[in-house]
Amino acid sequence: MKNILRLRLVIASLLMLFTLESVASDHAASNYTIGLAVWSGYPECVQGFKDALANKGLNAGKNLTYLQGEVGANKSLQAQVAQQFSAKNVDLVFSLTTPGTTIMKNIMADTTPIVFSIVTYPADSGLIESFEYSGNNLVGTSNYVPLSHSIKLLLAVRPETKTVAIFHREGEPNSKIQTANLYRFFKKKKIKVIDVEANSILDLTSKALALVSQADAFITTTDTLMQSGGEQALIKLSLAHKIPILSSNKKGIEQGSTFGVVADFYQLGNIAGNMAANILLNKVLPEALQSKLQQPPTYLFNKHSMQQLGITVPAHVDFTIQWTQ
Repeated sequence: MKNILRLRLVIASLLMLFTLESVASDHAASNYTIGLAVWSGYPECVQGFKDALANKGLNAGKNLTYLQGEVGANKSLQAQVAQQFSAKNVDLVFSLTTPGTTIMKNIMADTTPIVFSIVTYPADSGLIESFEYSGNNLVGTSNYVPLSHSIKLLLAVRPETKTVAIFHREGEPNSKIQTANLYRFFKKKKIKVIDVEANSILDLTSKALALVSQADAFITTTDTLMQSGGEQALIKLSLAHKIPILSSNKKGIEQGSTFGVVADFYQLGNIAGNMAANILLNKVLPEALQSKLQQPPTYLFNKHSMQQLGITVPAHVDFTIQWTQ
């Protein structure tokens, strides 16, 4: 009887070992295809995504193929990209920005996992139900930074601020929500807000120029206009007219905006990449995962712009500062 039990245990162990080896072999042998819908580019975020997958054993040219969608902040173009991904029957889509991800969601089959990043308000914009439960085939990372950080930073460095101008793209849900939330925060501090909607860089520049004598600070949102040249246009006015910019974009601060509390796109892409690996390798549904923010955010200052505007950081600030040239 004991010998029979031992034999059964040996057989069970061998079967378990065979099963585990088969699963590992299946993972190694599988060749996944990921569609990259990157809107206007965002190379740091894409690199973070790819690095996370490589760390999980998914490497381009071996067991993973990246299908690069055409780059361009154009809705018609990105609709074509989505249709190409659908025709190729990709295993997963990595999608960037709110408008870009909205297009992917509307065109791709709801059985295709979509992992997004650089989407500021994924729930409020209707892409998912909530951070905790998407309720669909989407999950990802948000570049949202709690606005209390930004208000805290501005008032610590420029306590005399009475009026701010917030710039965002006309009609983009992401930045309209951000502007409305900023307005509520500033209203509590009794600071006047000028809401500036623009439909192009030329329109943005014209409206900003008209406000240089009224606003104590310019504020940029995380929308596609700011990230596609709009912030650079504001930086020129900022330096020429000595108006600080409280930026929502890391790249904007690196290019010359004065300061801001931002999310790091590489980190956001890396977190999203780990989600994608979990979906592909472990067959986890997106709705079983939680969307995430970067914790903690980054307090970033541009040293050159601070010097040009004659602004110094008070010694009593209680947050960790990072500097960029």
